[in-house]
Amino acid sequence: MKEQKEKYNLPKGWLWTTIGDIAILSSGGTPDRGNRSYFKGDIPWVKSGELNYNTIVETEETISQEALESSSAKILPSGTLLIALYGSTVGKLAFLGIDAATNQAVAALKTTKSFESKYLYYYLLNNRERLLQKRVGGAQPNISQKILQIFPIPLAALYEQRIIVHQIESLFSKLYEAEKGLRTANNSLKTYRQVLLKNAFEGMLTKNWRKDLPIDAYQELTEIRRKRKDKYNTEIVNKKEKKIKINFEFDYKKDNKISSWAVSSLDNLININARIGWRGLTKKEYTNEGALFLSVHSLNYGKNVVFKDANFISIERYEESPEIQLKENDILLCKDGAGIGKVGIIKKMPDIATVNSSLLVIDAREVFNPDFLYYFFLGPDMQRLVNEKISGSAIPHLFQKDIKKFKLKVPPILEQDKIVEILESRFTLVDNLEKTIDNVLNEIIALKQSILKKAFEGRLVNYTSKESVEKLLNDIQEEKRLYLENQKELNHSKPRQKKQMEQKKSIIDILKKSDSPISAQELWEKSTSEGDIERFYSEIKEIYYQIDELKSKTESLLILKDENK
Repeated sequence: MKEQKEKYNLPKGWLWTTIGDIAILSSGGTPDRGNRSYFKGDIPWVKSGELNYNTIVETEETISQEALESSSAKILPSGTLLIALYGSTVGKLAFLGIDAATNQAVAALKTTKSFESKYLYYYLLNNRERLLQKRVGGAQPNISQKILQIFPIPLAALYEQRIIVHQIESLFSKLYEAEKGLRTANNSLKTYRQVLLKNAFEGMLTKNWRKDLPIDAYQELTEIRRKRKDKYNTEIVNKKEKKIKINFEFDYKKDNKISSWAVSSLDNLININARIGWRGLTKKEYTNEGALFLSVHSLNYGKNVVFKDANFISIERYEESPEIQLKENDILLCKDGAGIGKVGIIKKMPDIATVNSSLLVIDAREVFNPDFLYYFFLGPDMQRLVNEKISGSAIPHLFQKDIKKFKLKVPPILEQDKIVEILESRFTLVDNLEKTIDNVLNEIIALKQSILKKAFEGRLVNYTSKESVEKLLNDIQEEKRLYLENQKELNHSKPRQKKQMEQKKSIIDILKKSDSPISAQELWEKSTSEGDIERFYSEIKEIYYQIDELKSKTESLLILKDENK
């Protein structure tokens, strides 16, 4: 009954069949990662992450002939249609532009000369959501060859298939040019944002505004240091038994380019705090009420921190870390994982809240306008530091010391306010332009979907075929039969022994069984987190204290710490 609902009335001369009736399906395999020589060959080897509606002409990895013979991987001819079966790219498509093998997360759909492979490509492109609805499995649901085999497809005459493909590509080509222009404009706006931020922190935006104004950041920092020292001395006298933090010892000097600005590192100017480990806190302790418990997901909505994705922890857990109890105008910066470098500012507190160990809590104090500091962390200088961390480590991490030693130009408070005013005025214009572009891009996506829908309902081209689709299906079946018989003979003449696929394991289990350091890439592929980078980083963080990270010339390698040391 469900299958019938998925079908619709076809034009005269068309008929419903299945993908298994018109294509030969197969999947690949992964050679043993423990044998490094297997991955030093010259046979291109495609992974599911490389499928992105493209033609694959080179691959990230290659394997040897020995690897091919010791696994279920097989060489597929150029022109073969590929579809990702699971992982973050499930349902994505690509054509092979070279002869290549694939891993087990990729299915190959080989069509015969009596069927247009691009017709199948566009049909699957149009029906990706329907395919995804048929996924099975728990933590990482997937589609299977069996699901593809029985997936219905409307069969038109071969010449009509080619006309339909030609019309789709003609219309898509025009839309692509429009889309390309819009994306170029979008990228230009992103570049403009960074240029604005760069100019802001170099004093260019307020160059004319500050002329002849009696403001001086050096004097302001001198006054801040004096007040902090006076407060410290008073607290020492009144609270002798309590350890009081010294926060007035910060270095600063006049800027040599802008006389009213100063230059200083952030150390002691501002407060930077983070959860010290998890203090034994686990997900099992999450509650249904209490204090809001923020993660990097709260930084996914632009400038303002959003609380709707937060979990809860008990009030007792909240109170044990007063240094990260949040307040309005606190800045949150993600310091590790896939979201490293994301930043947000708290403008409205719905309730008491704290953060998990991925986030730094930054208080601008009296030195900075909080919004000015937010934009600084969003700007090119800080993001350059983030990119260095990402490229230089298997487990990218921003330490508090990275932030504290960062030097920046400090404008007077009044000028900080003006800079924020100018930035927000211009960013509002940019935001509006980006929204307009996004709306048009969404309209293009909708138009593409409409074109595909009409194509496979027989409403895109006006053509009446005299060919028999029943005969075409018989021809396809015969060509498939002959191909499979030929492959069977070839397999008999070249027997090979297949190794059983390695079972996915947890990260800690993989490291325990590894006698030598292993790269983060290999660790990810062998683990149950393959295809889910957020889950991978989360699992790494929970055991980070047990891991040593070693640097080679080209990559970072991970190994369990020696407990005997």
